[in-house]
Amino acid sequence: MSRGPAWRLGHKADPVGVRLADGHYSRRTPGSPQFMPPGETLVLVAKDERAVFGWWRPHPRSGLRAMNGLDGWTCSIFRRIGGKIASALILEAERFLAAEKTCGPDGLLTYVWDAKVRSEVPGTCFLAAGWTVHPTKPRSADGRKTLLWKPWRLAGLVPACAPCLDSGRPVASPQGYCMCVFGDRLYAAVGA
Repeated sequence: MSRGPAWRLGHKADPVGVRLADGHYSRRTPGSPQFMPPGETLVLVAKDERAVFGWWRPHPRSGLRAMNGLDGWTCSIFRRIGGKIASALILEAERFLAAEKTCGPDGLLTYVWDAKVRSEVPGTCFLAAGWTVHPTKPRSADGRKTLLWKPWRLAGLVPACAPCLDSGRPVASPQGYCMCVFGDRLYAAVGA
């Protein structure tokens, strides 16, 4: 597994990003030369070219608001086809964003279309990176997607939770997983 920063800065029409985005369930127009919505974006492409991550928000000077009414950075795409563990890539993408930008009061956001992901627990990689279901808007307006959220102050961090601290088990695996999120079964499957 590679060490060091996983990401390089990309752009809305990055050819590697476009190729990876074309295989994502949220892609509306495969083959389109751009894969990010209009607005302010920060696109990251894995140096090994096996992942793309796109942060988005309405441009602050536009006067527009996100349709959900929240003011934060939204992960509009994350696709990984191998390489580093997904939650580690998410944490690095959070740190990259925090080093480059400021954030609105609603922090980091992403939608997971439950029926279109293969995981038994939709959003598993985000949950492992310390994200939770949004406290006041847990579902999209159409009810098909779960809204996950992470406070800006925790960008790049996986906080230890009380059950982990009280359990006597290690607080986190070498990859930074909170042990109570998945229990020993997943830890054993990905453990160092």
